[in-house]
Amino acid sequence: MVEKLLWGEMTRIELEELSNDVDTVLLPVGSIEQHGPHLPLDTDSYDAMYILKEAVKKLDPPLPPILPTISYGLSEHHMGFKGSISLKPDTLMSLVVDIGRSVKKHGFNKMFIYNAHGGNTSVLKEAALRLKYDHDLHVFMDSGESMEPAKKELVKSKNDVHAGEYETSTSLANRGDLVDSDRISKPDLKFPHQTMEFDNKPPLFFTWYTHELTDTGAIGDPTKATVEKGEKLWDSGIDILAERIALVKEL
Repeated sequence: MVEKLLWGEMTRIELEELSNDVDTVLLPVGSIEQHGPHLPLDTDSYDAMYILKEAVKKLDPPLPPILPTISYGLSEHHMGFKGSISLKPDTLMSLVVDIGRSVKKHGFNKMFIYNAHGGNTSVLKEAALRLKYDHDLHVFMDSGESMEPAKKELVKSKNDVHAGEYETSTSLANRGDLVDSDRISKPDLKFPHQTMEFDNKPPLFFTWYTHELTDTGAIGDPTKATVEKGEKLWDSGIDILAERIALVKEL
């Protein structure tokens, strides 16, 4: 029998038996938000589950189970474009803490979060601290860092942070049939000041709405995206993530 990967597909007996052999669970977190005129709204949520499933396949058994994706995130900055759905920070916080509290009760001592949406990061870190201090659950998180080495090598667009060369390439590679290639265009980007461009590592924190910075909803240049880049990005990121999960699993 093929070993099941998904928490939701297991019976309670299977999960109970698994908890005797592995003490780590995996939680994908994403968002439902505009990704320019050409990418699906659920890009982050889909990618979070995608990379976890591919990474787990590279591990030695017993395999840590993958919890159902938290598909909604903190996307208030994208609400100027149709289709985006945003949680309040306290809502996401409570959801993650309740999930963690539950898995701890069922015998799992570690939770590895793969967060595919940068807007979630600060709240997820706070949730991790609460789970550690209040429930003695050890939480680890990758917010796309496993993809960074290949991204630095392959993605050359300026300020490429959303629905640009990087995300369009990865989407072309893992579900190109949902990419509306006819609507891919280079956005007109406008920052408050040159020093505040993302590539310049802004000296000051500043708040912004996506529609204030871009006319299309993309930040970066999706016209430079290719399937080949996407495949290389995934191959590298999946390998690195598998190594990190294996490390946490053995701690």
